[in-house]
Amino acid sequence: MIAYLTGHIIDQTIDRVILDVQGVGYEVFVAVGTQGRLAPREGTDKVSLYVYTSVKEDSITLFGFATKDEKRVFERVTSVSGVGPKLGLAILSQFSPEELLVAVEQNDLSAMTKVSGIGKKTGQRLILELKSKFDNFALDAISPSKGAGGQLIEDLKSALQNLGYSNQIIDDVAAELSGKVSEFETVEDLLREAFKLLR
Repeated sequence: MIAYLTGHIIDQTIDRVILDVQGVGYEVFVAVGTQGRLAPREGTDKVSLYVYTSVKEDSITLFGFATKDEKRVFERVTSVSGVGPKLGLAILSQFSPEELLVAVEQNDLSAMTKVSGIGKKTGQRLILELKSKFDNFALDAISPSKGAGGQLIEDLKSALQNLGYSNQIIDDVAAELSGKVSEFETVEDLLREAFKLLR
């Protein structure tokens, strides 16, 4: 089982990186915004990912996380019946670990149904099952919350950076959209709006 990788990012999209680890390229699927949270190791340009390895009869798929907390939360989420790794990543694209724990604790169904692929019934079941899975669950690190809107803007900037846009263009787009971020439910929706401005 691959649990951790350190290497150079040689290719990336909004939800995937290819990490060169001593000449071997690993394709790792990530939540939207993860690349922006990957800090290079001190004195190098290498980044590290905590990895969850999904093994099926016909494939081995790697899912990567910037922090140990993200991986631990992902493992709890995907242990819920009917929640696969791709839906687990979609949930972590919408919520930070801290935000997800709060949403579950507060029975925040409206927040949960903002995740693509989760309707009302699935959201209710997910909250109910995650309550027991998060019982006595503590995060290693609590990061300050940016609030939903601030997190969406941060994830948008990270996504645009990964797609190769300059910092000036990214800052201009973020400034243009920050005033109406509350109109968007997911970073994907916000990204679609950003592309309209970039035409």
